Amino acid sequence: MSNLLTGGDLRARDHHRIEDDARAQGPLHGVTLPNGVQVQVVTAGLDVTRKLLADRRLSKDSDALQREIKRQLAELGSTQTELAGLFGPSMLNSDNPKHARLRAFAVKAFTGQAVEQLAPRIEEITAELIDGLPVGEEIDLVDALAVPMPLHIIGELLGVPEGDRPRVRTLIETMMSMDPEVSQPASDELGQYFFSLLSGDTLDESSLFGALTKADDDGDRLSHDELMAMAFLLVIAGHETSASLIANVVHDALDNELWEKVAADPELAPVLVEETLRHNSPVRSATHRITTEPVEIDGVTVPGNTLLLINLGSAGRCPVAHEDAAQYRIDRATTGHATFGHGPHYCLGSALARLEVETVLRQLTARFPRATYSGDEQPEVTHNDIMASLKTLPVVLRR
Repeated sequence: MSNLLTGGDLRARDHHRIEDDARAQGPLHGVTLPNGVQVQVVTAGLDVTRKLLADRRLSKDSDALQREIKRQLAELGSTQTELAGLFGPSMLNSDNPKHARLRAFAVKAFTGQAVEQLAPRIEEITAELIDGLPVGEEIDLVDALAVPMPLHIIGELLGVPEGDRPRVRTLIETMMSMDPEVSQPASDELGQYFFSLLSGDTLDESSLFGALTKADDDGDRLSHDELMAMAFLLVIAGHETSASLIANVVHDALDNELWEKVAADPELAPVLVEETLRHNSPVRSATHRITTEPVEIDGVTVPGNTLLLINLGSAGRCPVAHEDAAQYRIDRATTGHATFGHGPHYCLGSALARLEVETVLRQLTARFPRATYSGDEQPEVTHNDIMASLKTLPVVLRR
């Protein structure tokens, strides 16, 4: 299990074997992260995983998380005094009632109705990007489409100027890397960028960022730290996961000989998306939690003040929840998974992510029903303690 989080070369599907073997061995696995911090990774069935994701004893409080991480770093002799922006006091790193208050500032932009209103623009941006793709020659679909498409969408929604988006993407990639030497400087630079954008005169008042800088109807407003943490969360979660999911869905459709079936029947697109979310989630583990008291997990007691990462990949392929769970199939009676979380922290952008990925799959298969994967073997995966994403996806698009 440890090599999934701490290094080593992986290819598509390797993490499946690692996670499934870990689940079979037991629910808890001690892991040392690249910065030396000790965590327990939970690999459990789908039912137990969902219960843990909603368990109040597993806190998401930013202060408690930072305190424990900094304590461990200090014991290791580290001089690091600040953590990446993703550990800031956002709705991701807070418990109720604070979590509910912070979530209320952003929830209106991600309701089903709001996402439906974005659908024409998502179709348009996807079509524009696909129009520029070469036909009949090998391209990397990660760089050419999977990354820029959701980055354009979330950039427009939040109010990140188009010219700044490549720089933001590079900083995010560096911050999410496994190298502590460069990830913290990238986080600091990204924080400086967000501060400049949010406090500058060029901010689009009609964007979500513009709305977040104002008080709500009751006069409540985000503090500086809360606003910065919200910026980190929305930009990174709003495109990093969607980009990885687009690449995974395209790869899964090609790898399982389902591409032409989707081309012939576009109604299969959401079915493939759900099966990829279950079987091949780009989000390997839910973000950090810390126990507020001893907690029993599948018969094993975890002490209080323990950092936990709840693995989502092993839960999706739970053999108790799904027949033939290790196989990719689109004829399942049930498609349950925990990729978007469960309970109060269920992913705010799940509807947007699904729509983005379904749109890409429908348009690509319709235009290029004879597309093929052109790599010599399964593509390489870049991974950290949270994500596992395809580095490249070489394909040849054929009409």
